[in-house]
Amino acid sequence: MPHTSHPSRRKQQTQKRTQVTDDDGWTHVASGGNVRRVMRTRPQGTTAIKELESGVSSGQPEEPILTPAEAPGRLTLSDLQAQFQTHRERWEASESWTKLTGVLDERLKKAQEQADPTLSPPSLCPVDSIVCIGLGSPSGFLRDGWVDRRSVSLYQLAALASIKDQVACTTSNLKVYAQDPVFNILDESLLAALNITVIKHPEAFSHITANTMLFCPGAERKHLELLLPSKPWLLFGGPLEHADSGGVLQGYVDGAGSYCLPVFEALEHAFWNMRLYWVEEVVGTE
Repeated sequence: MPHTSHPSRRKQQTQKRTQVTDDDGWTHVASGGNVRRVMRTRPQGTTAIKELESGVSSGQPEEPILTPAEAPGRLTLSDLQAQFQTHRERWEASESWTKLTGVLDERLKKAQEQADPTLSPPSLCPVDSIVCIGLGSPSGFLRDGWVDRRSVSLYQLAALASIKDQVACTTSNLKVYAQDPVFNILDESLLAALNITVIKHPEAFSHITANTMLFCPGAERKHLELLLPSKPWLLFGGPLEHADSGGVLQGYVDGAGSYCLPVFEALEHAFWNMRLYWVEEVVGTE
């Protein structure tokens, strides 16, 4: 019998899909050149990328490698400074800042009253440094242009600058540090102009003491679990409530007072449910 050949069937290939969850609460899914955008039920402060072979999430996103954000080609430092100033004016005109500055002022004054005059030099305030972790890039796009959270970072930087100036009125030689692997040259120049020193991972961890204010609106839980055992007297970020019972985060909350910010009308998720925390027992500067 003559040999009959049949064309072989093309093997069906598993289509790869990429899911990107950004800091603004959006999940982007790319498949075959198409992209769709889905809103999560609540914003979160971390960004995750996961390559899915079957289109089904494993629920355990792989930790991405973070690189400096890419700023628009024509953006200059003066442009970025003008954008920052606009965001700062909106922030300082908000009820969120009005309430926060009142609570912070109250805590700082109480700390001064509890200061130990026998220390040399006398302790004016239990804050000698502010360490910012997880700010994000005020100038650039993240994840190869997938995520634009520049306005979030600019508002959070405005909050950091406002807090820095307020704390500086009550303590001398205040040091302010910021650490985030996504900072680019423009970001570093903007921070330097605000007298904020950029440090590289993991240097920030060595700067956390009981006399530190930790500013961490975008810090991941795993980082907080390493930072909070040092019991920084003030912390801005969170929320930390409803953490695992007996865990590091819950342990910090149990020994701290807190104040939840009112909704920030200009950009609600920039400060979603964030709080100012303070350790109830003040530790003086040694």
